[in-house]
Amino acid sequence: MSSRNRNSRGPNRNSGSTQGEEAHLWAQIKEDMRIMVDGVNSSNDSLRAIIAQDNYIAKNKDTVDIATEEQKLDSLLRSGVKGSDTSKQQIDALIEHVTVLRALVKAREDSEAQAAGPSGLSARERPSGLLSASSRSASARAASAREKERDKDRERDRDRDPGSVYEFDGSGDSPAPSPVGRKLGGSAGAGSDRSANRDSVPPRSGDRDTPGKSDSVPPESGGLAATAAQRAKISFFKGQDVVFKPKPTTTTESTEWMLGKVQQVLGEGKSRRYKVQDADPDLPPDQRVEYRTSASSMIPIPAAGVELPELEKGKTVLALYPDSTTFYKAEVMGADAETGKVSLRFEGEENNVTLQLVERRFVVEYRN
Repeated sequence: MSSRNRNSRGPNRNSGSTQGEEAHLWAQIKEDMRIMVDGVNSSNDSLRAIIAQDNYIAKNKDTVDIATEEQKLDSLLRSGVKGSDTSKQQIDALIEHVTVLRALVKAREDSEAQAAGPSGLSARERPSGLLSASSRSASARAASAREKERDKDRERDRDRDPGSVYEFDGSGDSPAPSPVGRKLGGSAGAGSDRSANRDSVPPRSGDRDTPGKSDSVPPESGGLAATAAQRAKISFFKGQDVVFKPKPTTTTESTEWMLGKVQQVLGEGKSRRYKVQDADPDLPPDQRVEYRTSASSMIPIPAAGVELPELEKGKTVLALYPDSTTFYKAEVMGADAETGKVSLRFEGEENNVTLQLVERRFVVEYRN
């Protein structure tokens, strides 16, 4: 017992709480694995029931009530898809917990190795500045891992929706198609400027000719939590034009703000979610990708014909890039007197002489 007590007083005073978190996460991982296995087994049972019902209908189509049997099959399909969605969420949760646990263990091991020092000196013999620096670094990594886990948990809580049993198109989990190169068809494309002498292409993240202006970032106001709460209170309705940002399918993927239309409102209150259809002009409406998202990832677009205030020169905004369905960061340069469109300089086009003209309703508040 005395040996364990001495070991607990190592040079890293945070090691006790860190190891406690590791033990808690490991217990959670084991529980996640048990739940995941049960979920997969349940999904397999549902699949067998679906196959059996389908075979039964095929063999007895002349002697049974087809409408009733197909209704049973439809119910089984809905239940099966719900089970598959649940299993996917359970697998994602397991992966996230394992990732965070690995980060915590790595941070603790690095901290212990740095505390020992290259010369084998103890914490009391080494300069205190070296120890505090290494401890701060390890603690920062562990704190970052814990914060990431909490963010993921909050995101999962927001995405849980009791109405998901009716959603079996799977589009909400599909990766976002690349917006670059998509063009608005027809002669009256939304917010498009079809000037023949336009000398630039849509800017792309990570591929800028010139860095953005240091003063182009909008000032913070009210804090992120207050801003997110205000956005969550906004309600959208079916048929409304919106700007939305699909949820990345991996931690390394980034998505852009896109033009869409609300197709369905799911749930009520805090659990309300929306099905938004990508306004891809290259596909017929019935083939366009639909995403499931929340109000925090959507920006309303004013209705056509609504009188809107003039934007201040120098204001940072999100705007629909001409001849595309993607919104990018831009700076307001003024307004075109003849068309009433907003004159913009998009990020990444600071060296271009030609400015872009965008319809006022497709110039919205800036969001990352």
